[in-house]
Amino acid sequence: MPSKVPSIILGAVVYTIAAFITGYISLNGGTSAQLITSALCCVSALLGPGVAVWHYTTTHSQTVPAGTGAGLGAAAVVIGGAVSYVITLALQAIGIYPSTEEIMERSRDQMLAQNPELTAEQVDGAMQMAEMFSGPLGAVVNLVMAAVIGAIGGAIAASVFKRGTA
Repeated sequence: MPSKVPSIILGAVVYTIAAFITGYISLNGGTSAQLITSALCCVSALLGPGVAVWHYTTTHSQTVPAGTGAGLGAAAVVIGGAVSYVITLALQAIGIYPSTEEIMERSRDQMLAQNPELTAEQVDGAMQMAEMFSGPLGAVVNLVMAAVIGAIGGAIAASVFKRGTA
């Protein structure tokens, strides 16, 4: 069986780039960009696995079963997500990206502005919950969720990009 590593790495690179574009829009787009970034998150989560499966099936002129596509997709997204997380931490450390605290404060302000019926205490409670998932625990939870979505995307891509024999 041919190596899957180049295809996984290509999918991870595509996922990482798409995630950074989405993150940039989210950080700089304000309130109006929230719907766009929600859609782009889904596109990113499907694009990386799709590219990984497409590359593998095209390079090797071979159709892969859904399980193999799921594995390619999950691996691409997990690796891309981990790389993206490390790069984000580095960009925060050197001041290019806002800190987690700054992002949380922006989110709090947006939540208050968009939901005037909420009290400050209610918003603070929601923010405390969000803060639990903003550190390493959040990264792990996000990677697990991304792996599931990547697996689904890879399985779908396996049925789309059929080549040669199974």
